[in-house]
Amino acid sequence: MRRDHGPSANGDPADRTPRAPEPMNPTTAGEFVRAFYRYTSPKILTTLVVGLIGWRLAQGNWRPADLIAPLCILAFWPVLEWLIHAYLLHMKPFRLFGRTFDLKVGRTHRAHHADPADLRDITINKEVFPVVVPLLFVLAYGLLPSVELATGALAMFFALSLHYEFCHFIGHTTWAPPVEYYRRRQRMHRLHHYRNETLWWGVSTGLGDLLLGTAPDFRSVEKSPTVRDVHGRSPQQSG
Repeated sequence: MRRDHGPSANGDPADRTPRAPEPMNPTTAGEFVRAFYRYTSPKILTTLVVGLIGWRLAQGNWRPADLIAPLCILAFWPVLEWLIHAYLLHMKPFRLFGRTFDLKVGRTHRAHHADPADLRDITINKEVFPVVVPLLFVLAYGLLPSVELATGALAMFFALSLHYEFCHFIGHTTWAPPVEYYRRRQRMHRLHHYRNETLWWGVSTGLGDLLLGTAPDFRSVEKSPTVRDVHGRSPQQSG
């Protein structure tokens, strides 16, 4: 069992509450599932996916056009994942109106890079869901032409989000499914954390990296001096 860090490593005074001890690094499928569903994000996403799929099945009224929105989301997902990781999670502190702002999303991700083996800093922060989920529901049901299309689109989006969480967890654990796709995702994500933090942005898919040229042969990449200290700002400096 690894050590208990106590307060959150992101340096935010609001987060200085006792934390549960870190779980053991999963080495089997059973240990992985138990560790994965120890956290809030996989529970919420699984509930959303199962609920939305069930609701879509109950709605019926199937048409070929129902595939359009889910397939568009699937096609754009590699780029969306790349953009979120590169520009939101790795967001630098910025100055506005004479003040420096260092958003929590950036601070917590820097803490994650400082200690990639800490499983407690891997999944999506539970505070994201009360904001993002209602917004996505409003957009889907407000903009798409039918309830069926909106439900299908949301089911696909949250299924891909759950798959992202699954792949991200794999990237930080010993166990991986005996499937080359997932073992490759594990290897690529470890390169992002232990080789160079400005490359290999894709987590659940590498297509974004291939499209945007951020998946070179790792043998041609030297180890970054800030791979564990993103932007040269340790979590303690970020508070």
